[in-house]
Parts: sequence; C-alpha cells; structure tokens
Amino acid sequence: MRRPLLAHLLGAIATAFLLVFLFYPLLVIMLRSFSNWAVVGDIFANPYYRQRLWFTSYQALLSTLLTVALALPNALLFARYNFWGKRLLRSAFTIPFVMPTVVAAIGFLALVGPRGLLALNLRGSLIIILLAHVFYNYAVVVRIVGAYLEASGPRLREAAQMLSASSWRILWRVILPLALPAILAAATLVFIFSFTSFGVIVILAPQAQFATLEVEIYRFTARLLQLDSAAVLVLLQLLLISLSTWLYTRLQARLAVPLVGSGYALPRPRGLARLALAANIVIAVGLILSPLLALTLQAFWSGGSPWPDLKNFVYLAEAPRSIGFAGALPAIYNSLRFAISSMVLSLIIGFAFAYAVVRGGWRWLDNLSLLPLATSAVTLGFGYLLAFPALRSSPWGLSLAHSLIAFPFVARSILPALRGLPANLTAAAATLGSSPLSVLRRVEIPLLIPSLIAAASFAFAISMGEFGASLIITRPEYATIPVAIFDRLGKPGAANYGAALALSVLLMFITGAVMLLLERFGQSEL
Repeated sequence: MRRPLLAHLLGAIATAFLLVFLFYPLLVIMLRSFSNWAVVGDIFANPYYRQRLWFTSYQALLSTLLTVALALPNALLFARYNFWGKRLLRSAFTIPFVMPTVVAAIGFLALVGPRGLLALNLRGSLIIILLAHVFYNYAVVVRIVGAYLEASGPRLREAAQMLSASSWRILWRVILPLALPAILAAATLVFIFSFTSFGVIVILAPQAQFATLEVEIYRFTARLLQLDSAAVLVLLQLLLISLSTWLYTRLQARLAVPLVGSGYALPRPRGLARLALAANIVIAVGLILSPLLALTLQAFWSGGSPWPDLKNFVYLAEAPRSIGFAGALPAIYNSLRFAISSMVLSLIIGFAFAYAVVRGGWRWLDNLSLLPLATSAVTLGFGYLLAFPALRSSPWGLSLAHSLIAFPFVARSILPALRGLPANLTAAAATLGSSPLSVLRRVEIPLLIPSLIAAASFAFAISMGEFGASLIITRPEYATIPVAIFDRLGKPGAANYGAALALSVLLMFITGAVMLLLERFGQSEL
C-alpha cells in the first residue's frame, strides 16, 4: 500500500524533535560522564544498587496490582451503566493523575503524615508509597478499560443477554476476556509510571531503603554531581522501560475500535448493581480524593481555627519575595503562559507522531513516543543545561521541556481515535481526487476534534503541574506554581507552609477545571 508523502513528512518532523530535544541532551550527558568504564562495573557490583533495582521493580509491580484491583470494578461499572454525575466523577478521578508531586505529597502528609487529620503517621513506609501510586494511576485503569468497553462492549453484551446468559456469566465469559488487552495495556502504563516514580518517594519515603533508580539518579546528578554513575542508572532504566513501552504499544494497537455509535443506550443501575456502584464510588473517593480534601481543609482551616478563613491566602498575597517565589500572580501567569505554549507544541508533535504511525506505517516510532516517560525529569533538566545552556535564559526552555513531557500523552490520546476513523470515509475522499492534505483538513481533523481537545487538556494540565524539569531549568523570573510551592515549603514557619497549601489549592482547582473541559468536550483513552 502506497503511503502518503504527508505522513512521511510528519514522521520526519516527529523524529527530528526527539533526536534534538531528547536524544541529543542524553548523548551529551553520556559523552561527558561515560569516560570511565570502571564505573559501570562498580555500579553493578555494588549490592546496594542491585537492591535499588529490585525494590524499584518490586514496588512498581505491587503498585500495579493494587491499582488494577481497586480500579477495575469501577471501570467495569462505568462502562456498564449510565448514572447521574458520571462525567463529573470520571473527571474527579482524573485530577490526581495530573497533580504535581508536591501537591500530592502535601495532601498525603495532611491526611496520614506526622500531623495528619487521621492521626496515623504512614510517612516513611511502603504503604504510603503504594497508596500514592494508586492515587496517581487510578484514572489510567478507569479511563482506558472503561472507554474501550463503552466503545466495543454493548453489542456483545446485548447478544449474550438475548441468549439468556446470566450477568455473572456475561462478566466472566464476555466482558473480562474482551477487556483483557485494555487491562494489560493499562497495567503496563501504571507499571511504567510507578517504576519511574520520583516525587512520591523522595517526599513521602525519603529513607534510603525506599530509594528507587529515579531517586538515585537525582542523588548522583543534583547532590553528588557524579554524572558518570547517574548515566549508568539512566541507561539501565531506559532499557527496562523501553521493554515495557514496546509491550504497551503492541497492546494499544489492538484497542482501536470504529468511531461509530453502537445504538445501545447504557441502562441505569438497579438493585445490587446500584449498591455495588455506590460502594465502589465510596472506596474510590476515600482512596483517591481524601488527600485532596485533607489539603483543602488545612488550607482553609489555619491555626486550629474552628471556622474556615482566608489567612493562608492573605499571607500568600503578602509573602516576601525570594529566588523561587516572585509572588502568587507572577507564578500563576508563568504557569499559564508556559502551559499554553507547551500545549501548542505538544499538540503539533503528538499529532505528527500519531499520523506517521497510523498513516505512514512508522510503527517503530510508536515505541519511541513513550521514551520521555522513561527519562528522569532531573536528568532531562541537566541535559538541557549542558546541551542548550542558552535556553535557561529563555522562556522557550521550559516550554520545550514541558512539551517533551506532555506529548506522549497527546499521542496516546490521538492514536486510538485516528486508528478508529472509518476507512471508507478517507478512501472515498481519496477516490474523488482529494490530496492527503485535503483529506486531513476536511475529513480527518473534524472527526478528531474531541480527541484533540482531550489531548490539549492533558498537555495543559501536565504542564501546569510539572515540577522536576522546571526546578532545574527555570530562572527566578520564570518560576511556576509548583516551583513556588516548593520554595514556600523550604521556608520555616507555619505561615509559609500555609502559603504552600493555598498555592496547592489554587493549582488543584485550575487542574480540575481543565479536566472538566476534557470530559465535557473531549475523548481520550486516558
């Protein structure tokens, strides 16, 4: 089959973007730090780093199993029934996915920290790591599995019901086998996110026995300045995550379903189904939203006051300026402008990736599109400082870094929709003499608008909450909300902690509004 030239052109653009802004910075780090090959042997011979590899894999596997076990019932119920508040709940479950680690950490400390609302101190334990990973990744399972079953399951379920199959038989013989590729794809993505976890570990469990490869990369680069040792761990992590991303992309390719109506209206839950749905929602709210609720309570109830007040927000407006804090309004302005610019960049690059994979047959590019997720944000930041030092004095440095982090999510949102476009529409347009560019502009893009809106929402929200690369690259005048939160946390006194709470609540509300937009107008596999 002859591939359109436009697809190859977009594939070349996408590849060039990765080569320049991902592989080149990593290559600079390797060239500057891999001068002593004895370091490689020292790292692999050291039992401490073998233990870090084992713990990184172990906690990622446990986090994946726990997340799938807790989220799968809700994914099945969301796909099976229609009920009031369904979109709102799905948006609420998605908010933690794009929350910055600083905000999530404060939320967990406010809930189960040394001074937590539950009077239960879990800081420095494996339990709080697993709970935080469930907090972040719950929406991945609900959205991927639920969206796939909503698009492909109703007709098979209806046919099974016509054959007088019981609800349990339909679940075990039809729904779960049908959902297996989506479940495995979601589990693989959760494993990747948990394997590369950084902020959750370093804030909630800073002890050495809980350090992951990501934490060790940060320690080598930011604290010890041993880039040669960090490079060894970067290569090891990239190798392991590349295998996971290859598996994920193979599974995701099986999830494309035609974007046509099923003609099947989802029923309302009744009887036991209603009780099961209510119980799962209560559990999900407890596990997923309680840290954010605890954060909100502590932000508005300051100093042990029995009544809500705005003292934290007043102090935030009056707080003295510092290197990482130019003020609340400048931080909000910086976050918004970087989010908008990186959203546009990541949309362009993400669409180029998706179009080249689906229309140009560049399947190997699908694997590469997830590599930024396997790269430490701290390592990426140092790579930018070494490879593009001029970007640190330019606002484009943060925009490029944020777009590199966000575009895998953009591509993941567009890919299934592009694969699911009815082939007869594009074939008919081509038969009538339309060029590939004309087909793209008049046929494909209008049909992809919901997915493009979903992708843009994800890119915007991820940029708003990005912390690691921003902390390394940013200048004081470009400090974003997460950097300002970290700055306030580093200052002594209850007032500065209150200002961090207030900023975190503002960022949470902005992110929540973006997720509502995603649910209202967009469609995505995440």
